[in-house]
Amino acid sequence: MDAGAVAALLELQIEWGVDVLLDEEPHDRFAEWEAEQAARVAHQTTAPAIERAVVRSNEPRSPAARKELHSPAAALSAAPEATLRALDGITTIEALEKAIDGFVACNLRGTATHTVLPRGPVGARVMVIGDAPDADEDRSGVVFSGESGGLLGRMLASIGRTREEMILAPAIPWRPPGGRPPSPVEVAQCLPMLLRSIALYQPERLLLCGGLATRMILGPDINPTRARGSWRTTAWGPEGGPQRPVMAMRHPSQLRAGATARRQIWDDMLLLAVTLDGTVN
Repeated sequence: MDAGAVAALLELQIEWGVDVLLDEEPHDRFAEWEAEQAARVAHQTTAPAIERAVVRSNEPRSPAARKELHSPAAALSAAPEATLRALDGITTIEALEKAIDGFVACNLRGTATHTVLPRGPVGARVMVIGDAPDADEDRSGVVFSGESGGLLGRMLASIGRTREEMILAPAIPWRPPGGRPPSPVEVAQCLPMLLRSIALYQPERLLLCGGLATRMILGPDINPTRARGSWRTTAWGPEGGPQRPVMAMRHPSQLRAGATARRQIWDDMLLLAVTLDGTVN
């Protein structure tokens, strides 16, 4: 096997979460597995409530009732107790970061390389929320790093803005193995962390880049493509702080998806520009 093939194999193993071949100390893998199973069973007891909050009911409901059922506030009320306990009493960003990084009840925490946390100035005019961390973000621990970060920088530069003046945040703190979509249970575990981040960073507006961020903030029934192009108002309880204007748009990584994606992203960036310049509310 040549050096190129060995390097490709090692990269694949890292992508799958293999980061240690031999340790200096022995591990009781069976005991670790038993602990993981016990944690999984504990979370499964909350799964029915979570599914009721994020999956459409078959019973006929009025549009207002459906909106209330599938709102972030409803999903938050069904969040696993372990997440709510971990966030209880947290009032500073430093304490929140420590709580998120030390949260082991979510399976994603054990498979990710790094915890990806929000970064930016408190009280910034805009918080940009991306999707789940990609491979670059997982390796670096920095939100919007790598290719997607470069594309975001170009998007903001096109309207005379920089990423340093924004709050940048991932929808969830950890990359799912292999880049798969997070499960409804994993999303419910991470939603309170995202809302508490919003409350503590206190942005004026939210820019939701991608389907995961859009559905977590606006509700799982929202069509991200149809939701883009206008400012909406968040609907949640006090966990996320006051209601804020929010706009959904395509993720920066979709700039290369085609002419339609680029045109839609440009239209949304123009709306963001005129909003920040005070031309529209």
